[in-house]
Amino acid sequence: MYKINEYVIYGMQGACRIQDITEVDFGEKGKLYYKLVPENDKGSEIYVSVENGEKKMRKPLSKDEAVQMISEIPKVKGRWISDDRERERTYKEAIFNGNYGEMMELLAGLFEKRKARIKQGKRQTELDDRIFRNTKRVFLGELAIALDTDAEQLEKEIGRAVAG
Repeated sequence: MYKINEYVIYGMQGACRIQDITEVDFGEKGKLYYKLVPENDKGSEIYVSVENGEKKMRKPLSKDEAVQMISEIPKVKGRWISDDRERERTYKEAIFNGNYGEMMELLAGLFEKRKARIKQGKRQTELDDRIFRNTKRVFLGELAIALDTDAEQLEKEIGRAVAG
């Protein structure tokens, strides 16, 4: 069982802090729920039953794992999945399963595709923009928690490391 004030990764919401473990009346008396507050939307609250929490939540990376992950970013080869449905399914699976290697490959592939489309005078598709934003939000949010820093600042630092 997770504890109050612990951070967890919850599906597409990404990094959340457990604000409370409480009984909530959603029709079943005596059932305990985790009250989660997403790091990227601190005004929101999400309730996840303690019973299902183990299946839907996972622990974030450790500081050492995050540092290792960041060091690998410049070496990542982008992966492009041409089928829209498959690309969307793959990114959701990568986030839910905590498959960081796949998240990094997808982000790099989307970034490369975005650059190519801009060169052609085109914009990124709405689907690809959504996939890129969601994956980046979850990925950077988790790294930021592990490193006790801000996700926006971390994104800038990673950008400098990749460019330099």
